Amino acid sequence: MKFRLIRISPSILAIDYNNDQILKESLDLIEKGGANFVHLDVMDGKFVKNTTFDWNLVDKIRDMTSLLLDVHLMVENPESVIDKYAEAGADIITVHYEACKDITKTLKKIKEKNIVAGIALNPETPVLKIIDLLDSGLVDLVLVMSVKPGKSGQAFIPGMAEKVAEIRELDKKVFIEIDGGVTLKNAKLLRRLGVNIIVSGKSIFSAKNVKKTIWQLKGKGFINRILEKFE
Repeated sequence: MKFRLIRISPSILAIDYNNDQILKESLDLIEKGGANFVHLDVMDGKFVKNTTFDWNLVDKIRDMTSLLLDVHLMVENPESVIDKYAEAGADIITVHYEACKDITKTLKKIKEKNIVAGIALNPETPVLKIIDLLDSGLVDLVLVMSVKPGKSGQAFIPGMAEKVAEIRELDKKVFIEIDGGVTLKNAKLLRRLGVNIIVSGKSIFSAKNVKKTIWQLKGKGFINRILEKFE
C-alpha cells in the first residue's frame, strides 16, 4: 500500500488575527504542533460578501513564522494583486477559477514568481472546467471548496469527496487541497480518495490538544512522521 504524505494548513480565520499577541501565539502553537502551512483566506467583499485582510497581514505573518504561507485569494481580478502577495512572502497562491478573466495568464504569472500555483473550485463548479488546465502543466494544486466560499464554520457539502476522487483520477500528481467543514471523521475518507492538504480552522484552534488533532487529521501519524523526515 502506498502512503501519501498529508499536510495540514490551519486557517487563521478561526482566531482573532488582528490581535498580534494571539496571532503569534497561535502560529507558534500550530508550528510546534506539526502543521506544514498557515492558510490565509483573503476576502475582498466583492467576490465573496465578507472582507478579511490583504497582503499587509501576509507580510506581517511572514516575519512571525517559518511555516509556508498558503494564500487563498477569494477576490475579484486576482491577477491584479499577485505581485503584492508574492512580495509579501506567499509560498502558495491559489486563485478561483470563477474569479479570473484569463485563468491561464493568471496561473502563468504566479509560476513566473516561482510560487506554487493553485486553482480553487467553488462547490458548484464541475471538474470538467479545468481538465485542459490540468493537462497544461500550469496547475500545481487544486483547492476543492467543500463549503461555499466566504464564511467559516460551515458544514461539509455532500459530493465534494467524490469531486476529490474525480480530480485524482484525472491527475495522479497534482496536489489536492480541501477547504471547509473537514472533521476527524471525514478526513479519513478524504485522505483515501486523494487529498494531500487539509485546511482546518476551528477543529484545530479549538482543540484541547492541538498537536494531537493535527496528527489525527494527517492520519497514519507514525508513517507521516517518517515520510516528513525524508521528504
